[in-house]
Amino acid sequence: MMYYSIAPIYGLEQPVEYVELDYNGQSVLACKTCDGYILERIFSTNPKDYLREDLKPGKLLENGLIKQIIK
Repeated sequence: MMYYSIAPIYGLEQPVEYVELDYNGQSVLACKTCDGYILERIFSTNPKDYLREDLKPGKLLENGLIKQIIK
């Protein structure tokens, strides 16, 4: 049986910390984990951005491409 849910599959036992980042020139929302930042969603009005391989939800973000933390 498969369930479809908007609940994350990781971090359910602990509070999840979300941060907005500038990743590779794109504004994104990421979940902070012990392994690094995991991409949750992107903020874009360009439909082509949602088809990019480097911006798939659930992807572990590369530290070298994170420019700054948006506050």
